[in-house]
Amino acid sequence: MGHSPFPLPQTYHYILFSLSPPTTDPLRIRKSIQDALSQSFGLTSASTYLDILWIADDGNQSVVRTGPADATRVMAAAAAASPGAGALRLSTTQDSPFLPSLIPAFSP
Repeated sequence: MGHSPFPLPQTYHYILFSLSPPTTDPLRIRKSIQDALSQSFGLTSASTYLDILWIADDGNQSVVRTGPADATRVMAAAAAASPGAGALRLSTTQDSPFLPSLIPAFSP
């Protein structure tokens, strides 16, 4: 059994965000991402498919899963967002199409 000369298709892309102020509420994280997408790319981008996979116990970090075609847009929207006072600020810490590659970044 040899290795296939073709790489496996990339089904998902994973993004590790740092969160400020910290939150453990997945709905708040999702809403912040949707607001950022809407601000940067319009209302139709706000419905971009994504999952909140993990939130640190202290609420400082979160891992989000999205499609490979949407990952750049999600990260750009988070970087360009101008949240109001007290709103959640998302900063991309790391991203990868391979979830285990993020483990060193968010393991205790």
